[in-house]
Amino acid sequence: MLAMLLIMIITLIMIGLLVGFTPYVMRRNIHFGVMLPEQANELPVTKKWKKQFFKWSIILTLGSVLPLFFGFFLNLNEESLIDYIAIVGTVMIFVLVIAQIIMYLHFHNQAKQLKKEQFSIDEIRRDARIMVSTGFRNQKMTVSNMWFIVLGGLIILVTILVPILMYDQIPDYIPRHWDGFENTDLWIPKSPRIFMLFPIVQFAMLLIFIFVNYTLKVTKQLIAPKNAKRSAQQNRAYRYAMSKLMIVIGVSTLALLAIPQFLMVFGVENDIRFLWPVVVYVIILLVGVVYTMLRYGQGGERYKPFDDINNDIDNEHHMLDDDEFWIWGMMYYNPNDPAVFVEKRFGIGTTVNLARWQTWAFAIGIFLFIGLTIIATVFLER
Repeated sequence: MLAMLLIMIITLIMIGLLVGFTPYVMRRNIHFGVMLPEQANELPVTKKWKKQFFKWSIILTLGSVLPLFFGFFLNLNEESLIDYIAIVGTVMIFVLVIAQIIMYLHFHNQAKQLKKEQFSIDEIRRDARIMVSTGFRNQKMTVSNMWFIVLGGLIILVTILVPILMYDQIPDYIPRHWDGFENTDLWIPKSPRIFMLFPIVQFAMLLIFIFVNYTLKVTKQLIAPKNAKRSAQQNRAYRYAMSKLMIVIGVSTLALLAIPQFLMVFGVENDIRFLWPVVVYVIILLVGVVYTMLRYGQGGERYKPFDDINNDIDNEHHMLDDDEFWIWGMMYYNPNDPAVFVEKRFGIGTTVNLARWQTWAFAIGIFLFIGLTIIATVFLER
Protein backbone atom coordinates (compact mmCIF):
# COMPACT_ATOMS: atom_id res chain seq x y z
CA MET A 1 0.00 0.00 0.00
CA LEU A 2 2.78 2.42 0.92
CA ALA A 3 4.66 1.62 -2.29
CA MET A 4 1.60 2.33 -4.45
CA LEU A 5 0.95 5.58 -2.58
CA LEU A 6 4.56 6.69 -3.12
CA ILE A 7 4.40 5.83 -6.83
CA MET A 8 1.31 7.98 -7.35
CA ILE A 9 2.59 10.88 -5.21
CA ILE A 10 5.99 10.95 -6.93
CA THR A 11 4.39 10.69 -10.38
CA LEU A 12 2.04 13.63 -9.68
CA ILE A 13 4.87 15.70 -8.19
CA MET A 14 7.05 14.89 -11.18
CA ILE A 15 4.40 16.06 -13.64
CA GLY A 16 3.68 19.19 -11.61
CA LEU A 17 7.33 20.15 -11.16
CA LEU A 18 8.45 19.41 -14.71
CA VAL A 19 5.63 21.35 -16.32
CA GLY A 20 5.86 24.14 -13.71
CA PHE A 21 9.60 24.60 -14.35
CA THR A 22 9.22 24.53 -18.13
CA PRO A 23 8.82 28.31 -18.76
CA TYR A 24 12.11 28.89 -16.92
CA VAL A 25 14.10 26.43 -19.02
CA MET A 26 12.88 27.38 -22.49
CA ARG A 27 14.89 29.50 -24.89
CA ARG A 28 15.02 33.14 -23.83
CA ASN A 29 13.01 34.29 -26.82
CA ILE A 30 10.23 31.71 -26.38
CA HIS A 31 7.38 32.51 -23.98
CA PHE A 32 4.61 29.92 -23.73
CA GLY A 33 5.13 28.86 -27.32
CA VAL A 34 5.37 32.41 -28.71
CA MET A 35 8.59 33.91 -30.10
CA LEU A 36 9.42 37.35 -28.70
CA PRO A 37 12.58 39.48 -28.81
CA GLU A 38 15.08 38.60 -26.07
CA GLN A 39 14.41 41.86 -24.24
CA ALA A 40 10.91 40.56 -23.49
CA ASN A 41 12.56 38.12 -21.11
CA GLU A 42 13.29 41.04 -18.77
CA LEU A 43 9.80 42.53 -18.83
CA PRO A 44 7.93 42.42 -15.48
CA VAL A 45 4.90 40.93 -17.18
CA THR A 46 6.74 37.90 -18.62
CA LYS A 47 8.43 37.28 -15.26
CA LYS A 48 5.01 37.48 -13.61
CA TRP A 49 3.58 34.93 -16.04
CA LYS A 50 6.32 32.43 -15.21
CA LYS A 51 5.83 32.86 -11.46
CA GLN A 52 2.08 32.48 -11.78
CA PHE A 53 2.39 29.40 -13.98
CA PHE A 54 4.80 27.75 -11.53
CA LYS A 55 2.71 28.70 -8.50
CA TRP A 56 -0.51 27.34 -9.95
CA SER A 57 1.28 24.18 -11.15
CA ILE A 58 2.33 23.51 -7.55
CA ILE A 59 -1.16 24.31 -6.23
CA LEU A 60 -2.74 21.97 -8.79
CA THR A 61 -0.22 19.27 -7.91
CA LEU A 62 -0.97 19.49 -4.19
CA GLY A 63 -4.68 19.47 -4.99
CA SER A 64 -4.27 16.31 -7.06
CA VAL A 65 -2.32 14.53 -4.30
CA LEU A 66 -4.86 15.16 -1.52
CA PRO A 67 -7.60 12.82 -2.91
CA LEU A 68 -5.15 9.92 -2.59
CA PHE A 69 -5.41 10.19 1.21
CA PHE A 70 -9.22 10.23 1.33
CA GLY A 71 -9.23 6.45 1.05
CA PHE A 72 -7.74 6.19 4.53
CA PHE A 73 -10.98 7.59 5.95
CA LEU A 74 -13.23 5.08 4.16
CA ASN A 75 -12.46 2.05 6.38
CA LEU A 76 -11.13 0.07 3.42
CA ASN A 77 -9.07 -3.08 3.81
CA GLU A 78 -5.52 -2.99 2.46
CA GLU A 79 -6.40 -4.63 -0.85
CA SER A 80 -9.27 -2.21 -1.54
CA LEU A 81 -7.14 0.74 -0.42
CA ILE A 82 -4.43 -0.18 -2.96
CA ASP A 83 -7.09 -0.35 -5.69
CA TYR A 84 -8.48 3.03 -4.57
CA ILE A 85 -5.04 4.68 -4.68
CA ALA A 86 -4.29 3.20 -8.13
CA ILE A 87 -7.62 4.28 -9.67
CA VAL A 88 -7.83 7.74 -8.06
CA GLY A 89 -4.14 8.40 -8.77
CA THR A 90 -4.59 7.58 -12.46
CA VAL A 91 -7.64 9.85 -12.69
CA MET A 92 -5.79 12.70 -10.95
CA ILE A 93 -2.86 12.39 -13.37
CA PHE A 94 -5.23 13.03 -16.30
CA VAL A 95 -6.95 15.88 -14.42
CA LEU A 96 -3.59 17.51 -13.62
CA VAL A 97 -2.35 17.26 -17.21
CA ILE A 98 -5.58 18.72 -18.64
CA ALA A 99 -5.57 21.57 -16.09
CA GLN A 100 -1.96 22.45 -16.95
CA ILE A 101 -2.73 22.43 -20.69
CA ILE A 102 -5.62 24.85 -20.11
CA MET A 103 -3.35 27.05 -17.99
CA TYR A 104 -0.65 26.97 -20.67
CA LEU A 105 -3.11 28.03 -23.38
CA HIS A 106 -4.17 30.99 -21.22
CA PHE A 107 -0.60 32.29 -20.99
CA HIS A 108 0.03 31.42 -24.65
CA ASN A 109 -2.78 33.79 -25.65
CA GLN A 110 -1.38 36.43 -23.27
CA ALA A 111 2.03 36.18 -24.94
CA LYS A 112 0.47 36.49 -28.40
CA GLN A 113 -1.36 39.62 -27.28
CA LEU A 114 1.84 41.11 -25.84
CA LYS A 115 3.65 40.47 -29.12
CA LYS A 116 0.86 42.16 -31.07
CA GLU A 117 0.74 45.23 -28.83
CA GLN A 118 4.40 45.91 -27.98
CA PHE A 119 6.58 44.38 -30.68
CA SER A 120 6.58 44.95 -34.41
CA ILE A 121 6.51 41.63 -36.23
CA ASP A 122 7.88 43.29 -39.38
CA GLU A 123 10.82 44.67 -37.43
CA ILE A 124 11.56 41.27 -35.90
CA ARG A 125 11.46 39.58 -39.29
CA ARG A 126 13.60 42.27 -40.90
CA ASP A 127 16.35 41.76 -38.32
CA ALA A 128 16.06 37.96 -38.29
CA ARG A 129 18.96 35.71 -39.24
CA ILE A 130 19.24 31.95 -39.74
CA MET A 131 22.54 30.70 -38.36
CA VAL A 132 23.97 27.37 -39.57
CA SER A 133 27.10 25.63 -38.27
CA THR A 134 28.62 23.61 -41.13
CA GLY A 135 30.69 21.50 -38.71
CA PHE A 136 27.83 21.01 -36.27
CA ARG A 137 27.29 17.31 -36.92
CA ASN A 138 30.97 16.45 -37.24
CA GLN A 139 31.30 16.41 -33.46
CA LYS A 140 29.87 13.80 -31.12
CA MET A 141 26.31 14.80 -30.20
CA THR A 142 24.71 11.60 -28.90
CA VAL A 143 25.71 8.40 -27.19
CA SER A 144 26.18 5.59 -29.70
CA ASN A 145 23.16 3.34 -30.17
CA MET A 146 25.56 0.47 -29.57
CA TRP A 147 25.21 1.21 -25.84
CA PHE A 148 21.46 0.65 -26.14
CA ILE A 149 22.03 -2.53 -28.14
CA VAL A 150 24.68 -3.95 -25.78
CA LEU A 151 23.12 -3.03 -22.41
CA GLY A 152 19.54 -3.52 -23.52
CA GLY A 153 20.40 -6.73 -25.34
CA LEU A 154 22.11 -8.10 -22.22
CA ILE A 155 19.01 -7.45 -20.09
CA ILE A 156 16.74 -9.04 -22.70
CA LEU A 157 19.10 -12.03 -22.97
CA VAL A 158 18.99 -12.59 -19.19
CA THR A 159 15.19 -12.29 -19.26
CA ILE A 160 15.10 -15.01 -21.93
CA LEU A 161 17.74 -17.32 -20.43
CA VAL A 162 16.49 -17.45 -16.82
CA PRO A 163 13.28 -19.38 -17.61
CA ILE A 164 15.12 -21.57 -20.15
CA LEU A 165 17.85 -22.59 -17.69
CA MET A 166 15.40 -23.05 -14.81
CA TYR A 167 12.51 -24.53 -16.77
CA ASP A 168 12.63 -27.94 -15.04
CA GLN A 169 12.53 -26.27 -11.59
CA ILE A 170 9.57 -24.02 -12.45
CA PRO A 171 6.27 -25.30 -10.94
CA ASP A 172 3.71 -26.77 -13.33
CA TYR A 173 1.43 -23.79 -12.65
CA ILE A 174 2.78 -20.26 -12.49
CA PRO A 175 1.22 -17.01 -11.21
CA ARG A 176 0.00 -14.86 -14.10
CA HIS A 177 -2.16 -12.17 -12.52
CA TRP A 178 -2.28 -10.56 -9.10
CA ASP A 179 -5.45 -9.11 -7.61
CA GLY A 180 -4.85 -5.75 -5.97
CA PHE A 181 -1.07 -6.22 -6.33
CA GLU A 182 -1.23 -8.65 -3.45
CA ASN A 183 -2.91 -12.03 -3.98
CA THR A 184 -2.52 -14.24 -7.02
CA ASP A 185 -5.93 -14.74 -8.65
CA LEU A 186 -4.78 -16.45 -11.85
CA TRP A 187 -2.55 -19.47 -12.22
CA ILE A 188 -1.78 -20.92 -15.64
CA PRO A 189 0.12 -23.99 -16.85
CA LYS A 190 3.73 -23.24 -17.59
CA SER A 191 4.61 -23.02 -21.24
CA PRO A 192 7.70 -21.79 -23.12
CA ARG A 193 5.65 -19.25 -25.05
CA ILE A 194 4.40 -17.61 -21.83
CA PHE A 195 7.99 -16.62 -21.04
CA MET A 196 8.39 -15.00 -24.47
CA LEU A 197 5.92 -12.23 -23.58
CA PHE A 198 8.17 -9.88 -21.61
CA PRO A 199 11.24 -10.23 -23.89
CA ILE A 200 9.03 -9.19 -26.82
CA VAL A 201 7.82 -6.11 -24.91
CA GLN A 202 11.42 -5.34 -23.89
CA PHE A 203 12.58 -5.60 -27.51
CA ALA A 204 9.81 -3.23 -28.61
CA MET A 205 10.81 -0.71 -25.94
CA LEU A 206 14.48 -1.02 -26.92
CA LEU A 207 13.68 -0.12 -30.53
CA ILE A 208 11.67 2.89 -29.36
CA PHE A 209 14.56 4.19 -27.23
CA ILE A 210 17.00 3.69 -30.12
CA PHE A 211 14.66 5.69 -32.34
CA VAL A 212 14.36 8.51 -29.76
CA ASN A 213 18.16 8.66 -29.49
CA TYR A 214 18.34 8.90 -33.29
CA THR A 215 15.94 11.87 -33.31
CA LEU A 216 18.24 13.74 -30.92
CA LYS A 217 21.02 13.45 -33.49
CA VAL A 218 19.04 14.53 -36.55
CA THR A 219 16.85 17.27 -35.02
CA LYS A 220 17.08 20.55 -36.93
CA GLN A 221 19.79 23.00 -35.90
CA LEU A 222 18.53 26.03 -34.00
CA ILE A 223 21.38 28.41 -33.27
CA ALA A 224 20.91 31.84 -31.70
CA PRO A 225 22.40 34.65 -33.84
CA LYS A 226 23.63 36.29 -30.66
CA ASN A 227 26.93 34.51 -29.96
CA ALA A 228 26.33 31.74 -32.50
CA LYS A 229 29.46 29.73 -31.65
CA ARG A 230 28.48 29.53 -28.01
CA SER A 231 24.92 28.58 -28.97
CA ALA A 232 26.16 25.72 -31.18
CA GLN A 233 28.38 24.46 -28.38
CA GLN A 234 25.48 24.59 -25.91
CA ASN A 235 23.22 22.72 -28.33
CA ARG A 236 25.69 19.90 -28.80
CA ALA A 237 26.16 19.56 -25.03
CA TYR A 238 22.38 19.49 -24.55
CA ARG A 239 21.87 16.73 -27.12
CA TYR A 240 24.61 14.61 -25.56
CA ALA A 241 23.13 15.07 -22.07
CA MET A 242 19.66 14.13 -23.31
CA SER A 243 21.12 11.06 -25.02
CA LYS A 244 22.78 9.94 -21.77
CA LEU A 245 19.48 10.45 -19.97
CA MET A 246 17.79 8.22 -22.55
CA ILE A 247 20.37 5.51 -21.84
CA VAL A 248 19.61 5.64 -18.10
CA ILE A 249 15.83 5.65 -18.62
CA GLY A 250 15.97 2.97 -21.32
CA VAL A 251 18.11 0.53 -19.35
CA SER A 252 16.03 1.12 -16.20
CA THR A 253 12.81 0.48 -18.14
CA LEU A 254 14.09 -2.79 -19.58
CA ALA A 255 15.30 -3.93 -16.15
CA LEU A 256 11.90 -3.09 -14.66
CA LEU A 257 10.14 -5.13 -17.34
CA ALA A 258 12.27 -8.16 -16.42
CA ILE A 259 10.89 -8.33 -12.86
CA PRO A 260 7.45 -9.85 -13.72
CA GLN A 261 9.29 -12.56 -15.66
CA PHE A 262 11.26 -13.50 -12.55
CA LEU A 263 8.10 -13.42 -10.42
CA MET A 264 6.59 -16.06 -12.69
CA VAL A 265 9.77 -18.15 -12.86
CA PHE A 266 10.11 -18.30 -9.08
CA GLY A 267 6.38 -18.73 -8.50
CA VAL A 268 5.99 -15.61 -6.34
CA GLU A 269 2.37 -15.54 -5.18
CA ASN A 270 2.23 -11.79 -4.63
CA ASP A 271 3.96 -8.99 -6.49
CA ILE A 272 3.89 -6.32 -3.80
CA ARG A 273 7.69 -6.35 -3.82
CA PHE A 274 7.54 -5.36 -7.49
CA LEU A 275 6.20 -1.93 -6.50
CA TRP A 276 9.39 -0.87 -4.72
CA PRO A 277 11.55 -1.11 -7.86
CA VAL A 278 8.85 0.99 -9.54
CA VAL A 279 9.29 3.61 -6.78
CA VAL A 280 13.06 3.64 -7.41
CA TYR A 281 12.47 3.86 -11.17
CA VAL A 282 10.13 6.86 -10.83
CA ILE A 283 12.63 8.62 -8.52
CA ILE A 284 15.46 8.04 -11.03
CA LEU A 285 13.23 9.41 -13.78
CA LEU A 286 12.31 12.50 -11.74
CA VAL A 287 15.88 13.30 -10.66
CA GLY A 288 17.34 12.71 -14.14
CA VAL A 289 14.81 14.82 -16.00
CA VAL A 290 14.81 17.68 -13.46
CA TYR A 291 18.62 17.78 -13.42
CA THR A 292 18.83 17.85 -17.23
CA MET A 293 16.15 20.54 -17.49
CA LEU A 294 17.72 22.84 -14.91
CA ARG A 295 21.31 22.44 -16.04
CA TYR A 296 20.84 22.51 -19.81
CA GLY A 297 17.41 23.95 -20.60
CA GLN A 298 15.80 23.56 -24.01
CA GLY A 299 18.46 23.51 -26.70
CA GLY A 300 21.19 23.96 -24.05
CA GLU A 301 20.59 27.66 -23.37
CA ARG A 302 21.13 27.26 -19.62
CA TYR A 303 24.38 25.36 -20.10
CA LYS A 304 27.61 27.26 -19.43
CA PRO A 305 30.54 25.70 -21.30
CA PHE A 306 33.87 25.52 -19.49
CA ASP A 307 35.60 27.07 -22.50
CA ASP A 308 32.93 29.72 -22.94
CA ILE A 309 33.03 31.44 -26.31
CA ASN A 310 32.08 35.11 -26.36
CA ASN A 311 33.87 36.49 -29.38
CA ASP A 312 31.04 36.71 -31.90
CA ILE A 313 28.27 38.49 -30.03
CA ASP A 314 25.71 40.09 -32.34
CA ASN A 315 23.06 42.07 -30.48
CA GLU A 316 21.38 43.23 -33.66
CA HIS A 317 19.67 40.14 -34.95
CA HIS A 318 16.85 37.81 -33.87
CA MET A 319 16.04 34.22 -34.67
CA LEU A 320 13.71 33.74 -37.61
CA ASP A 321 10.12 34.24 -36.42
CA ASP A 322 8.13 31.18 -37.44
CA ASP A 323 5.13 31.53 -35.11
CA GLU A 324 2.78 31.17 -38.05
CA PHE A 325 3.81 27.54 -38.39
CA TRP A 326 3.13 26.65 -34.74
CA ILE A 327 -0.38 25.63 -33.68
CA TRP A 328 -0.91 26.76 -30.06
CA GLY A 329 2.87 26.79 -29.76
CA MET A 330 2.83 22.99 -29.50
CA MET A 331 2.37 21.50 -32.98
CA TYR A 332 4.64 22.41 -35.90
CA TYR A 333 3.30 22.43 -39.47
CA ASN A 334 5.59 23.95 -42.09
CA PRO A 335 5.49 22.58 -45.65
CA ASN A 336 8.47 24.76 -46.58
CA ASP A 337 10.74 23.21 -43.94
CA PRO A 338 12.46 19.97 -45.01
CA ALA A 339 13.25 19.11 -41.38
CA VAL A 340 11.25 16.25 -39.88
CA PHE A 341 12.35 16.75 -36.27
CA VAL A 342 12.48 20.17 -34.58
CA GLU A 343 12.83 21.54 -31.05
CA LYS A 344 9.69 21.80 -28.95
CA ARG A 345 8.35 25.28 -28.24
CA PHE A 346 7.11 24.25 -24.78
CA GLY A 347 8.91 21.43 -23.03
CA ILE A 348 12.29 19.78 -23.32
CA GLY A 349 13.07 17.61 -26.31
CA THR A 350 11.99 17.13 -29.89
CA THR A 351 8.73 17.23 -31.81
CA VAL A 352 7.88 16.61 -35.46
CA ASN A 353 6.99 18.65 -38.52
CA LEU A 354 3.43 17.53 -39.25
CA ALA A 355 3.76 18.76 -42.84
CA ARG A 356 6.35 16.10 -43.76
CA TRP A 357 5.28 12.71 -45.10
CA GLN A 358 8.07 11.07 -43.10
CA THR A 359 6.30 12.14 -39.89
CA TRP A 360 3.15 10.27 -40.83
CA ALA A 361 5.16 7.31 -42.08
CA PHE A 362 6.91 7.15 -38.69
CA ALA A 363 3.56 7.47 -36.89
CA ILE A 364 1.94 4.70 -38.94
CA GLY A 365 5.01 2.52 -38.49
CA ILE A 366 4.99 2.99 -34.73
CA PHE A 367 1.26 2.24 -34.46
CA LEU A 368 1.67 -0.86 -36.61
CA PHE A 369 4.64 -1.96 -34.53
CA ILE A 370 2.74 -1.45 -31.27
CA GLY A 371 -0.29 -3.21 -32.72
CA LEU A 372 1.77 -6.23 -33.80
CA THR A 373 3.41 -6.32 -30.37
CA ILE A 374 0.00 -6.33 -28.66
CA ILE A 375 -1.26 -9.06 -31.00
CA ALA A 376 1.84 -11.14 -30.26
CA THR A 377 1.45 -10.72 -26.49
CA VAL A 378 -2.26 -11.64 -26.64
CA PHE A 379 -1.43 -14.76 -28.67
CA LEU A 380 1.28 -15.77 -26.21
CA GLU A 381 -1.09 -15.37 -23.23
CA ARG A 382 -3.57 -17.88 -24.67
